[in-house]
Amino acid sequence: MNWTFLINQSLAQMLDFAAPILFAALGGVISENAGVVNIALEGIMRFAAFFGVWGAFVSRNPWVGLLWGIGIGALLGAFHAYITVKWAGDQIVSGVAINVVAAGGIRYFLEWIFKTTGYSPTVPYFGDPKHLVNLKFLEGIPILGAFAHLHIFIWLSLILVFVLHFLLYHTVLGLRIRSVGEYPLAAETLGVNVMRIKWFAVILGSIIAALGGVALSLGTMSSFVETGMAAGKGFIGLAAMIFGKWTPIGAMWATFLFASAQVLQFLLQAIAKGIAAKIPVGFYLALPYILTIGALIGVVGKAIGPAADGVPYKKES
Repeated sequence: MNWTFLINQSLAQMLDFAAPILFAALGGVISENAGVVNIALEGIMRFAAFFGVWGAFVSRNPWVGLLWGIGIGALLGAFHAYITVKWAGDQIVSGVAINVVAAGGIRYFLEWIFKTTGYSPTVPYFGDPKHLVNLKFLEGIPILGAFAHLHIFIWLSLILVFVLHFLLYHTVLGLRIRSVGEYPLAAETLGVNVMRIKWFAVILGSIIAALGGVALSLGTMSSFVETGMAAGKGFIGLAAMIFGKWTPIGAMWATFLFASAQVLQFLLQAIAKGIAAKIPVGFYLALPYILTIGALIGVVGKAIGPAADGVPYKKES
């Protein structure tokens, strides 16, 4: 058995599975550091996945699809901010509403636009070999060989981790975002425009989550499939954010842990022998979600988020 090939392929698969979850986790990190809970990440990903495919279908260009996905992410983020920031509405209710509309609305859009039920036609996508970021000199090198042929979303998710870390912990804007999430009244007293910062963080977080949706439909796949798209990855992203203690780098490591479970289920199904072969397939499919729940149980009471996270703020008169 070629162990170098197996290791590199497994790592490449893990990175592919991790990218959408990591985008969702980073979207949650930036939003919740500003004090706004966004559990609509799952719905935003579904909308972005669909609009990304729609844009690529109309233009026959995946880059246009990417822009459509970003656009719908920004619109949904603005809607969530309008309800939760401007009117101090319940953040959970607003997020659930977006998720519910995404669950039912996409089915209508599929039938209306593509005249199909459950799936869209195939479109040009970033997983096509001609769109991959090819680093052939890494082929055959243990571990590094996993990075030889990856689509752009994987690289973008990894780069974004360190960009957001720098933004949050090494810039004035990042200090203002974190101060708004910890103690908005004190931040306002010091001249920080709390409402503007919250609007910015929610919309930016939604755009980042939308990238995760487009990564699913135009990175890993080349179409939108209603039953399999997102599939709880937005919620796993939220779990990764909590497990990573609301930091970009912590969320990245948590995401890799959850994505490894996804790869592990494939390996176990492929090499299962004896007693392992008698275990129902559903157990292997549930492994990533079991690990997510287990990780959350392990951090309950230990992971403490921003002090004002989820608390509606009304500007002092």
